[in-house]
Amino acid sequence: MTKSLYLLEQAREDLLAFKAESALERITDFQELVRSGSISKDCVGKGAEMLRDILSLAGAARDGVAAAQRQLAEIAALSRHLNTGSVAQIG
Repeated sequence: MTKSLYLLEQAREDLLAFKAESALERITDFQELVRSGSISKDCVGKGAEMLRDILSLAGAARDGVAAAQRQLAEIAALSRHLNTGSVAQIG
């Protein structure tokens, strides 16, 4: 496996392990290889496929975080409502 494909594979694994910062570092390293022209033509197709996979994983992670944020906001709103009700009953 070439260095470029290795970096993409590791970035994918990092995303699956919820290591976003490490994944970003590996993608940045991959980007530098692209800029320097160090990627062989025979790796371009596989690299593009791996990048699509990474994009899909990143999108799913983004959606999951957004859903968790919405749930936390709902829980916070409900807890405020419960606290208000408790104070009114005590007072």
